[in-house]
Amino acid sequence: MGHRIVIKDNFITEEDAKVLMSEMDSPSSINPYPEYYKNRFGGTAFPYNQNVQSVLKKYSNLSNIKQKELNEFYDPIYTFKAFGSVWIPGTSGGVHSDSQDPEPWIEWSTVVYLNEEYSGGKIYFPKQKFEYQPKKYSAVFFPSAGTEYAHGITEILAGKRYTMLFMHTSLKEHADPEFL
Repeated sequence: MGHRIVIKDNFITEEDAKVLMSEMDSPSSINPYPEYYKNRFGGTAFPYNQNVQSVLKKYSNLSNIKQKELNEFYDPIYTFKAFGSVWIPGTSGGVHSDSQDPEPWIEWSTVVYLNEEYSGGKIYFPKQKFEYQPKKYSAVFFPSAGTEYAHGITEILAGKRYTMLFMHTSLKEHADPEFL
């Protein structure tokens, strides 16, 4: 049996990717995040505004559907959180599992690549002996629970790497209310 990492090309439109990158670089507006965000582990490069939220809601729904299909899951899958990242030269991500304290209910992850004007920045899964040099507008879908799909990001050598990420759960009580 092979790994359960799936790449989907052209998951996001060029227009939506440009909106998100533009908002990360120069927000059209910045509003306070809802109170429940304060209990979350980690942050986001996305400002909280209508432009960002409308794109996130669209792809949250598509990601939930795709994760449900890929995992042959009968019950609903929910987005626990959605966030953006900007990686600059010299940054990298050590090997980690998305499902960890204080958020052990994360079961699946989706990483959407908004651009490819950078070098380095491969996602890799050591236990699966798999690595992927992201293509713009593609998405990577993978299980997050446990250590089987622990992953990391190689160092960014040049340019900026923009991503949109979703973490999914089957537990409705952990769903982000904005994505229900």
